[in-house]
Amino acid sequence: MRVRHVFDHTLIFRFYQQSRYSAAALLGALESDPKLSSLRVLAPPIPPNEIIKKYLRQGHVTVAYSVMSTQVDRVSDEVREIRSQFGNTVTLLAGGPHASARPWELIDAGFDHVLIGEGERAFPEMVWRLMNGSDVRGVEGVVSEHMETYPKPRDLPKVNLDDYPPFALDLNIVGPVEVTRGCPFACKFCCTPFLAGGTVKHRSVESIVSWLRLAVQKRNFKRTWFLSPNALSFGGSGGRAAPEKLKQLLSETTSIEGLEEVFFGAFPSEVRPDFVTRDTLQILRRYVSNETLQIGLQSGSDRILEAINRKHTVEEGMMAVRTTLDSGFVPHVDMIFGLPGERDDDVRANIETCLTLIEMGAKIHAHVFLPLPGSAYENMPPGHLSEETRTTLGRLAKRGYLTGSWGTQERLAQKLSSRCI
Repeated sequence: MRVRHVFDHTLIFRFYQQSRYSAAALLGALESDPKLSSLRVLAPPIPPNEIIKKYLRQGHVTVAYSVMSTQVDRVSDEVREIRSQFGNTVTLLAGGPHASARPWELIDAGFDHVLIGEGERAFPEMVWRLMNGSDVRGVEGVVSEHMETYPKPRDLPKVNLDDYPPFALDLNIVGPVEVTRGCPFACKFCCTPFLAGGTVKHRSVESIVSWLRLAVQKRNFKRTWFLSPNALSFGGSGGRAAPEKLKQLLSETTSIEGLEEVFFGAFPSEVRPDFVTRDTLQILRRYVSNETLQIGLQSGSDRILEAINRKHTVEEGMMAVRTTLDSGFVPHVDMIFGLPGERDDDVRANIETCLTLIEMGAKIHAHVFLPLPGSAYENMPPGHLSEETRTTLGRLAKRGYLTGSWGTQERLAQKLSSRCI
C-alpha cells in the first residue's frame, strides 16, 4: 500500500446551516490536533464538486458530512452526484446524529465509512489514518461496508469536553459554546438518550472562559450563546441544578474584556420548567443579555407529558412561566403537536394551554412531532395537524403570538416515517 504524504491530502467538510454547531466543534478538533497541521481543510457552503475537481489534481480528497436525520435526502443526493462524477477517487465520511442511529443507511447511500457517537477524538484519528494510507476500521466507532455488527454510541468511550475546542477559530467557523452534553430525563421524542445514554457532562468554566478570550482576540468576537439541552442544569448532576456554578459561569464570561453580550437560556438552548426558580432567574437577570427564556413545556396535557416521560406537569410549566415573567424575561414556550397517543381532548388541552400562556404574556414556539431515528418514538406515526389546529396556529402566528415551522416539520415527519425499517 502506498503511503501518502501529509501535504497532498485535502479534507472538505460539507455542512448545512442546521448542522453548523457540530461542524464548528469537529473542525475545532481537527485544528487542535498537531498531527494534522499540514492537512488542508475547507468548509464550503455549497456542493463541493468543483472544489473536489481542483484538489484531486494535487492529491487525495476526503469529503466529510455531519448528517442530521432531516438532511438525509439532501445529503444522499449530493453523495450520488459526487460518486457519479468522481467514482471511488474520493473518500466519503459521515458522522452526526443520523449516522449514529442508522449507519447502514449512509453506507448504502455511498459513504465509505460512518462514525458513530462523539466525534472529537475519533474523527481526527480517522483523518490521520486516511492521510497515511492506514485502515480506519480500527478506530472505535467506525462502521464500514460488510461489517456485521457495530457498537451503540452510549457504549463508546466518552469525550472530555475540556480536551477540545468548542469551535474552529482558524477557519472562523464559530457557534454557541456547548457547555453541557447529555440529559438524564430520557424523553421519548428525543434521540439524546440513545446518543449519550444518561450521562451528563459539562465543559469547565475555565475552559469556556479561555476559549472565549481567544475568540475575542483572534476573531473580534462580540457576543456568545451557550448550547445545552437544559441550560439551568449547568454544573450539576443533570437532574439537579448547581446555582453557584451557574453564577460562576456567567460572572466570569461577562467579565471578559471585549465580549459585549452573553446569551443564556435562550434559543438554541432551552430550560426545563422544573428548573426555573426565582433565585436562578435572578442570577440570569444580573448577567445575561437576552430578554427571552426558552422553556420546554412540550404539551398542555398531563397525560401526554407522563406518556413521553417528561417528569413534570402542565402546572409546573405554568409556574415556570409566571416566575419567568415576574423576573423580567419573556417566556418562549416550546409546544409539540401530534405526539403519539394524542386524543381529541389532548389536542384541545394543547391549544387551550397555548391560549392561556399567550394571555399571560408568553409566546409559543410550535413544533410537529418528528419520529427521530434513535429516539424511543422513532417507529411511531408521524405528527399530523388537524385542519382546525393548523388554522389556529396560523391565526396566532399572524397576530405575532406564535412562531415555528409546523408545515415543514409535518412534511419532514412523513419523510422520516417512510424511512423507518
